[in-house]
Amino acid sequence: MSIREFRPVPRRAAPPFPQGEIAFQEPPAIPEPVAGGLGQAVMALPMAASSGAMAMMFLQPGARATNYLAGGMMAVSSLGMVGMQMGRGGGDKKNKLAGDRRDYLRHLDQNRRLVRRHIDAQIKALTWRHPDPAALWSTAMSGRLWERGPADRDFAEVRLATGPMALAVRLAPPQTKPIEDLDPVSANALRRFLQAYKTIPDLPIAANLRAFARVAFDGDGPAARAVARALLTQLAVFHSPEDLRIAVHCGDNTRERWEWVKWLPHALHATEFDAVGRVRLISDSFADLERLLDPGDFRERGPHEPPGQNTVAPSAREPFTVILLDGGELPPDHRALRAGYRNAVLLDLTGAAVSPDVPVATLRLRASREGADAHLAAVTPDRAGGEDVNPLGRAATLSTAESSAVARILAPLRVPGVGESAGGRTGDISFTGLLGIRDARALEPAQAWQPRPNRERLRVPIGLTEQGLPAELDIKEAAQGGTGPHGMIIGATGSGKSELLRTLVLAMAVRNDPEILNFVLVDFKGGATFLGLDKLPHTSAVITNLADELPLVKRMYTALHGEMVRRQELLRAAGNYASLRDYEAARGSGVPLEPLPSLFLVVDEFSELLAAHSEFLELFVMIGRLGRSLGVHLLLASQRLDEGRIHALEGHLSYRVGLRTFSVAESRAVLGVGDAYDLPSTPGHGFLRCGTDPLIRFRAGYVSAPYVPPKAGEEIEDSGRHHVIRYRSSYLAPRVAPQAEAQEPEEEFASPPVSETTLQVLAGRMQGRGRPAHRIWLPPLATPPTLDALLPEAVAALTGGLPEPDPRATDYG
Repeated sequence: MSIREFRPVPRRAAPPFPQGEIAFQEPPAIPEPVAGGLGQAVMALPMAASSGAMAMMFLQPGARATNYLAGGMMAVSSLGMVGMQMGRGGGDKKNKLAGDRRDYLRHLDQNRRLVRRHIDAQIKALTWRHPDPAALWSTAMSGRLWERGPADRDFAEVRLATGPMALAVRLAPPQTKPIEDLDPVSANALRRFLQAYKTIPDLPIAANLRAFARVAFDGDGPAARAVARALLTQLAVFHSPEDLRIAVHCGDNTRERWEWVKWLPHALHATEFDAVGRVRLISDSFADLERLLDPGDFRERGPHEPPGQNTVAPSAREPFTVILLDGGELPPDHRALRAGYRNAVLLDLTGAAVSPDVPVATLRLRASREGADAHLAAVTPDRAGGEDVNPLGRAATLSTAESSAVARILAPLRVPGVGESAGGRTGDISFTGLLGIRDARALEPAQAWQPRPNRERLRVPIGLTEQGLPAELDIKEAAQGGTGPHGMIIGATGSGKSELLRTLVLAMAVRNDPEILNFVLVDFKGGATFLGLDKLPHTSAVITNLADELPLVKRMYTALHGEMVRRQELLRAAGNYASLRDYEAARGSGVPLEPLPSLFLVVDEFSELLAAHSEFLELFVMIGRLGRSLGVHLLLASQRLDEGRIHALEGHLSYRVGLRTFSVAESRAVLGVGDAYDLPSTPGHGFLRCGTDPLIRFRAGYVSAPYVPPKAGEEIEDSGRHHVIRYRSSYLAPRVAPQAEAQEPEEEFASPPVSETTLQVLAGRMQGRGRPAHRIWLPPLATPPTLDALLPEAVAALTGGLPEPDPRATDYG
């Protein structure tokens, strides 16, 4: 397991928590009875009287039968008119009530949609702050790792259970008339609405452990331990080991339950080591834990203080400490059970009774098992000396396997020490740490060059992002999941451009076999950028000192152009393959083909090269156009960017790296924003832009640092033989090597000279290994050879004819 540093990213804003209140209208009232029946009848009397008078006219003595019929009809119509007038008031009342009821139910429906939106927001906010413990493995692999600090309100806050919770938004019922005066349908709808949304089921229920000195569990033992595992895992994922420590006090019969805690970086001592590494904060002696817990003396801390304005906040000097007690011997009057410790909490799984006279703040949780689910309840004393049991809901639990999986994800991560993030080379990123190499001198190329998944091919870390994660550069084309094949690096003097190029090339060499990747390294000004990289078996050519050598410039043009032609002819002759990708696929399927490595062409100070020899722009454009299919990857680097000269080439550059630039305009030309101009003056800070993806800020690795062998104690050796020791939670005394006769160390493992750098050590380990790269360039001849050195046969036989020239002879220019 390789240890790597992790720097927590600035915390992302959590989803907002809903606030405010929702007002309700008063339900409609029952309409007042209309003074109607008799009044309506009185209003109809004049018409009835007139109708009666006309009926009497028709019913005069001696009238015909038709007159009697007409009079009867007039009387009946008068009575009908009176009846209609009297019944009209009741119909209007019903119609008004129905309309008011319809409007009110529509109002409730609108509020229902609003409440549901607030419920969704509340669920999202709470599950973001307190995710399901079963999903913590994904949180541990994200930018949210160790996001909480002592200044955050949710520091040391953990999810206990999933249960009902009140709606965050207040539902404000209206002031109404007496219930007897309200429409019963509308009033009942309002009552059921308020009752339905009074609480929300299945929401995370959390507690802040800083408020308690002790959390005492009782009830079902396995369920209580599952809850405790979930609490410890949450604390480890969201809090940095710098701010929070985890310790376990257990007995011999319970130690195996908590073996997984040994993987947590929060449970490791800062400075003390044993035979397998840092001492684990797991012991059957509470006194030993008190001694190990802090850089100072844990016992000197004051009594427990709930968080407030005048309390001492957790810090690197006094981290918040979580002590789990399961089976260890602790007297009932021990301070941990009574007064507690400042910035510490005891998770007590012993099931011991909590005395009511204990002054310390204690949270009592009772675990129970109902079928497959564990449930949790809060227990508080009542006035009668009994207990009030308040169910919280379904407990947040984790199995030992789940907690161990999360702990193993966190195991290789460490917080940088003091001064490691400061300016200067004290803050340089460990190159070997980025690549997972424990000891550069022990690198085995054959093992490092083992076949990798296609995603890892031509993909290497070049530094660390602000989140503490590796900043990776993948020069494969986008169709293969990469960000290449061509790119550009711009950085002012002193920005670390040369060091970044060395880091990138060396990382590619460590990760890729010479049969997979070769290099052509060009430095127009003849600096020391690629010094020492010619030893790599991947290096096909190192071309320098071109500024004052016109013949060498022309020769380089010919060599690079010839390599492009050679690759085209090779693909055509091998089977008319359209691209190197097809060639490799055929070779992988068993077709007998020679390896054809990808070619990584790195040109430093390309702006000056184009300014002096503009014909190279045409060559670079050709490489940009054909390199994708021929397996040629181009990287152009310079201190300044001349936009006018590379206009035709810009469309082929898919990734760009901007270190500190001379001006805001140059930064915008490279990255699209002016941020690179504001980078610190410390070398190595930069931005990576891949296509349209967001900018990635990083700090580059440093391969020119002096090689430092691993610290003593990090690996156990005995008489030259390695011993496998099981990594356990208990203390393992360091093995003492037996005295042996002094002997000269083997040359391969002799102590390196002080001036030897990481680059030199790694290049030396790879030198002469693997298949040598195809040479497209030989160094120029500084001194012309003599005739007898070139043609010994001709000089020896002066009377004979000269031998035929060898068609394989190399042109030295």
